Amino acid sequence: MLFNKDRPLTIAYKLTDKSLASKLKWFEHLPEINLIPAEHLFNGTDDIPLLRITNKGLFLEQNGQRLFFHPNMAILRFVNIIRGDGDRFLRAVQLKKGDSFLDATMGLGVDTLIASWTVGAEGKVLALESSPLIFTLVTEGLENMKNRVFPLTTHSLKKQAWNELSQAATYIKTIHTDHLEYLKSLPDSSLDVIYFDPMFRLPRTKSSAMQPIKTWSDPNPIKKETIDQALRVAKRRVVLKERKNSPEFSELGFQTILENKYSPIDFGIITISE
Repeated sequence: MLFNKDRPLTIAYKLTDKSLASKLKWFEHLPEINLIPAEHLFNGTDDIPLLRITNKGLFLEQNGQRLFFHPNMAILRFVNIIRGDGDRFLRAVQLKKGDSFLDATMGLGVDTLIASWTVGAEGKVLALESSPLIFTLVTEGLENMKNRVFPLTTHSLKKQAWNELSQAATYIKTIHTDHLEYLKSLPDSSLDVIYFDPMFRLPRTKSSAMQPIKTWSDPNPIKKETIDQALRVAKRRVVLKERKNSPEFSELGFQTILENKYSPIDFGIITISE
């Protein structure tokens, strides 16, 4: 969904506790969104999204769909990594401690967290998101992780994952912006790796879990100009995650494809230097 600051989207909000009113600060600098108290709604306004503001985070609801930040997938991937199972994203981006990494399409921040854990405190992680709602939900969720707000667990590997990814969250800088415009503002060869994980234009009908984020994401495809700018800014490589056999790989100039016959997605890689 595209947002327009000249025609703000009205969203109703409901606080589970009055003490949570301070969380409205996340929306103060988003002219694309107009927040109103849910009690001000009249009958017949079911089409207006509802933002529930709770102690556990922000939850956006509309037409039976619910969008919120939760690092479960990052936790599971971390557990697999430390078990030695590997990670396709890490194979594609080839990050090292101290690297600089730009996630140009943050989404729910799963890859961003894994990247931040990999580069560590010595590195630099920037995460861009053009959707104001996704940006806000994820940024607030990462802030909760930084504050060590996570569930208790007796599972030793999951406990380690929560602790280490919560620390990794502190290294991430999220920015609400258009990735092309942001890339244009950066100097040549100023970041090690630049990564794109856009919403797939061919929907995965079997993946109902992806529908809420698709509803609120920017549906525009990655432009060739964007990749050209990324190649100017990146020192080592530019990586694109896309559907298997997507024409975007060849159209955008990705020569190397990291394939997996059991996965519906592949990674395209343009190597600048090793």
